Amino acid sequence: MLRIFSGRFAFCALVLATCSFSGLAETPTALEGPVAAAPPTDNNFLPMRFELLTEGPADACTGPCRQLVAAAGMLTADTPRQFLAFVRDNAPQTGAGSATVVLESDGGSVLGAIDLGRAIRRLGFSTSVGRVIAREAKGHGKYGEINTHADCQSMCTFVLLGGIQRQVPLDARVLVHQIWLGDRRDDAVAASYSAEDLVVVQRDIGSLVQYTAEMGGDVELVSLSLKVPPWEPMRVLTREELRRTRLEFSEPSQPAPVLIKTAAGSATSTDDEAHLPIEGRGWLTVNRGGQPTVARTHPLTVEGERIGSFDLLLACGPSPETYTLIYREARFGPADRGVPRSITQITVTINDLVQPLRIASSEKKLRRGEIDSVATAVLPARLVRNFAAEGAASMTFETDSVGNPRTVIRVGNAGFGRNFRDLDKSCGQRAKNDGTKSDVHAQIETRSERTNVPAP
Repeated sequence: MLRIFSGRFAFCALVLATCSFSGLAETPTALEGPVAAAPPTDNNFLPMRFELLTEGPADACTGPCRQLVAAAGMLTADTPRQFLAFVRDNAPQTGAGSATVVLESDGGSVLGAIDLGRAIRRLGFSTSVGRVIAREAKGHGKYGEINTHADCQSMCTFVLLGGIQRQVPLDARVLVHQIWLGDRRDDAVAASYSAEDLVVVQRDIGSLVQYTAEMGGDVELVSLSLKVPPWEPMRVLTREELRRTRLEFSEPSQPAPVLIKTAAGSATSTDDEAHLPIEGRGWLTVNRGGQPTVARTHPLTVEGERIGSFDLLLACGPSPETYTLIYREARFGPADRGVPRSITQITVTINDLVQPLRIASSEKKLRRGEIDSVATAVLPARLVRNFAAEGAASMTFETDSVGNPRTVIRVGNAGFGRNFRDLDKSCGQRAKNDGTKSDVHAQIETRSERTNVPAP
């Protein structure tokens, strides 16, 4: 599972080993009999698209010919929505004798695949692996012919699990791989990883386990996937493994399980990087209005689900021996509730001292569909210096809003001490020379311009 691909995979969110790289997937692992890799098509590298065809030719069908939903391409966070729009516009047969979704995919978004699998189950569709080729029949229009020499890789495997009946033809392949972050897959051993990266990966493993059980699969499917690191070839499941994990399954499964909402919408594809100016991890020194400021960015999460992010900026205070803390938040979730009307309260706790922040603005940004909030607090210098001391220390930020869960985020002091020394010296010098106040209003105006809210 990869989070972000570059190049041809730039549209993928967190994914499960979406790509059979040259020389990797072509080596069968523990496969019964030699099977060559299916030749790639242009559809392998594009977002998944759907087409409805009747299986044919008619004289080759035993009984009524099936309706086929050709599903080929990469899975994205938008794929479930596009699939439901396709079903609405084309009305394939659901329920008894329903259409079969024929899958050929290199994988893609974890949450997109989970939501697509759930949609397939709710609609009562069956699933199979193959490539649907449109043919012209004289006087009878088009029909679909299935080429079973095809691959269903990584997260496509879990979409396959969504069918009420599931079929893997003898010359089709199902391949699995481990969870990983796509922008670090090329040299996974040499890459570095943040705590947020680990939170995302572990949360999505939990989602996969829950989904697999919900679809009537065996948890062995997840276990087999997690055994294969990104520097190894993808594992081709044997016929016995397909049977044990219930990917090959002819008895109809329950078509309408309890729906468990996931974060496959805006929470996995946001544009917050476009308007957060602080780059890097930990605390950094940045320049605001010509004045040094210690700042950092931190993810905003609820039970591991990313619902936004916030900036923290610490500048010289309005009087000697004080510092002004500025909190700037962009919130776009949770996915199952949406954004609140506004943030009603923000507090920071340092060394057991709880300090409320004054909310300068909090309103929905229409263009991005998210809540932008700005709040400030004046902190005594002694408290900030304690936070800057050597050793582990933290600030805890709590937010309240109407209709959304409370957030509680602990922010550490990595990098704060060495960057704060210069700020402390600069603020002391200013107070000594002329008592000039920190230009807090100018910093708030920078954010307020994005929210169209007048600065206080």
